[in-house]
Amino acid sequence: MRTASFIKLLVEDKRSPPSVRQDIKLASVLATAVTAIVFSCVIGVRPDIDAAVGSIRFLYKFVVTLAIAGTSGSLLYGIGQPGLPLRGKAWGLLVPVFLLAAAVVAELHAVAPTQWEVRMIGHNSRLCLTIIPSLSVVPLACFLLALRGGAPTSPTCAGGVAGLVSAGIAATFYAANCNDDSPLFVMLWYPIAIAIVAASGALLGRYFLRW
Repeated sequence: MRTASFIKLLVEDKRSPPSVRQDIKLASVLATAVTAIVFSCVIGVRPDIDAAVGSIRFLYKFVVTLAIAGTSGSLLYGIGQPGLPLRGKAWGLLVPVFLLAAAVVAELHAVAPTQWEVRMIGHNSRLCLTIIPSLSVVPLACFLLALRGGAPTSPTCAGGVAGLVSAGIAATFYAANCNDDSPLFVMLWYPIAIAIVAASGALLGRYFLRW
């Protein structure tokens, strides 16, 4: 092939590889949709949902879980592309921590000390530690597949962030089923369940996202 002809073919070929950001956006939609279907068909909302929506404690759980999904999701969009500044987005992960800490302080002031341990232990710790990781399986698979199209400089870190996003999505749905609304319960059990998913994502990312 003559050089001029080769250059002409390169110019005419306007196709470009799909952006990893687009892949992650698609994975987000798919992960949320599948999780919603599984949650609706298998788990469902709590029986007293109509009364629960009038409780600030109940609604605040979604503020925290959506903050986890949102801040970690923002970080995930950039983590698959080397060279992008991520420090600011990483600091954003502290937002849900501060939100939950503020709720815990308010709870400690509003509830008698004799009730602190009772509310912290709650009634659904086993469900929390089971449902959140279970609902995270499909989202985590979707995000890891999406990240395969990128080039994360730290596969382990990328997998861990994918786990955080997945757990944030799963925890948001689980919050509609959980009837333990105290921030003390959320402070203890939700982070443990989320940490399980994040650690699993980091371990899978270490091998699955290696390049």
